[in-house]
Formats: sequence, C-alpha cells, structure tokens
Amino acid sequence: MRRPLFLSLFVVLGFGLDQWSKLLVFALLAKGTAWQLIPGVLHLTLARNQGVAFSLLRNHPSLILCVSCAAIAVLVWLYATVRRTAPAVVLVALGLLLVGAMGNLADRLAYGYVRDFIDFVPPVPLVGRWAVFNVADMCITIGVALYLFGELFCGRRRPEEPAGKQAADAHEAR
Repeated sequence: MRRPLFLSLFVVLGFGLDQWSKLLVFALLAKGTAWQLIPGVLHLTLARNQGVAFSLLRNHPSLILCVSCAAIAVLVWLYATVRRTAPAVVLVALGLLLVGAMGNLADRLAYGYVRDFIDFVPPVPLVGRWAVFNVADMCITIGVALYLFGELFCGRRRPEEPAGKQAADAHEAR
C-alpha cells in the first residue's frame, strides 16, 4: 500500500464491491420487503439515507456533498504525506476510508441519497436499534478503528533511504 498504484487498485476494487452489492440488493428486493439472512439478527432491508450517519443533516445535501469531497481530498493528501513512514495498518485504514467516502459520494451524486441495505436487527446496548448500513459504511467504520489503532499503538518507520546512500554509509562505518 506504500505505492500509489496499490492504493488505487485497493480503492477501485473496494468501490466496485460497494457499488455492485448495492446494485444487486436493490435489484433483487422490492421496496418495503426484507430478506432474512439470519432471522432476528441480520436482514437485507432497502433504505434510502439522505443524511449522513443515522440520517443526520438530511436537510443539508449541499453541505454533505462539500464535506464528502473535502474528506476525500484530505485523505488523498494524508496518504501522500505519510505513505513512506506510516504503519501499514494506517495505510490500509486510509484506503478503507477512501472506499467508503467515494462509495457513498457516488450514491449521493447519482441518486440524491445513499443506498443502505444491511440491517442488524438486535438492539445494541446503550444505542438501541442500529441504523441500516452498506459496504461503504463498514469500510468507514473499520477504517476509523484501524487508523486510531495504528496511530496509538504502531510506531512510525524511518523513510526509506536510497540504496546508494545506505551502501556509502556502511562503507564509511568500516
């Protein structure tokens, strides 16, 4: 993931999986129906979210679009800034965050809302009923967790020096 090509492939594949899963589920399920993958636990339910997490800011679509575009720009800039020194887990996290941001932004631009379909049914302690979500949302959640883990528990590595400089330093040390 240190090479931009690998990050790009990771993001393109993740974005493709997100969009394909939304297309498939929305094509198979009729509005108002649900498919019980694990009865009482995990269902596929069509939902159209015009806001962000838990439908927040649903009445401010222009703000959401601006923030989404800014977030993508910041993530790309952050990757370019830390790709040589960040722990691998941080680079994977940035890739996942890009997948999630781009997947949901594509929905907003194409439909005016985000297509959600993964419905975790049991109430979550202290939260209650969890919101319906999608693959992009999972990427964002996992990306945030990995990023925090990497920043808190994984040290930075030294930038790679050119091979010639390492050889010259080794020769001088003799």
